Amino acid sequence: MNGIEGELKRKQREVGEQIERLKAEIARLQSQQAAFDLVLQAYDPNHIPEAGTATGRRVPKNSQAASSGMRGIFKGFDRRGFVLRTLREAGRPITTSDCALAYIREQGLPDDDHRLSQIATRFSQVLDQLSKANRVRKAGKADGLRYLWEIAA
Repeated sequence: MNGIEGELKRKQREVGEQIERLKAEIARLQSQQAAFDLVLQAYDPNHIPEAGTATGRRVPKNSQAASSGMRGIFKGFDRRGFVLRTLREAGRPITTSDCALAYIREQGLPDDDHRLSQIATRFSQVLDQLSKANRVRKAGKADGLRYLWEIAA
C-alpha cells in the first residue's frame, strides 16, 4: 500500500505544480489583455472590454465597494452614453454630482442614497475619459471647487 500511496502523493504534487504554473500563465495573459484594452480605448473611446475578460483590476469580494452595495449597480449600463445624453439634455454645464443625481433618479433610487458620492466618483472617471477623448470639456467651476462639464463642440 505504501507504493500506491507514495505514487498518489507524487502525482498530486505534480498536478498542484501544474495548477500553479497555469495560474501564473493566466495572470500573465490577463495582464496582456488589460494592456490591449487600454490601447484600444486610446484609439476608440467607446471600446468596452469583452465580457468575461479580466482587465487586471479585480475587486476582492470583501472590498468596501462590494459591502456598500456598489457591486453590479452599473452592470450592463452604458455610463459614457448616459453622461453624454445627460449633458445634452441639461443644455447647460453640470457638475459630476448633478450627473450622479440624474442617474439615481433615472434608476428610481432616493435622492439621498448612501452611494451617491461613490456613484459620482464613477461618473467623474467617465468624464475624465471623455475629456481625454475630446468629447466633453471643463466649463469652469461651480463653487470654486467643483468642475462644470459640457459637451465639447
